[in-house]
Amino acid sequence: MSQYENIEMGNALFGHSRGAYPFPDRDIAQGDAWHALLNVLGLDSRGHSEKDNPHRNERGGYDDGTICINPYWWGNPDDEEEAGKPNFLDRRIGLEIRWYKYPFRDSYMNWKMSAEELNRYFGSLALSYMAQKENW
Repeated sequence: MSQYENIEMGNALFGHSRGAYPFPDRDIAQGDAWHALLNVLGLDSRGHSEKDNPHRNERGGYDDGTICINPYWWGNPDDEEEAGKPNFLDRRIGLEIRWYKYPFRDSYMNWKMSAEELNRYFGSLALSYMAQKENW
């Protein structure tokens, strides 16, 4: 059985959300841990940062050299380099998450993690960034 057996039709035809493992639970996008991370990084619910965010990347998301959050690529699907970038990347550990249109919709990852593990991960990451901001 393919991990893409339940892929959304739009993603299958036009999207670029692929990976070794299906994302375990889209409801994580509404959870406290993910929202805390977005808040501390200065991002909205789709991963867009304010124009004055010092870590705003070319796609309008966030990149501090460690964590990169790219909003969904709505541009030319033939731009394979841009379309192929993960929507979430933690360079320290190599975790990549790709989603279709909105965070965690029809998403795939390069790690196999449970919803509980992802919530703990996002929560600890948010706390780490909060602690860093306290020391600025």
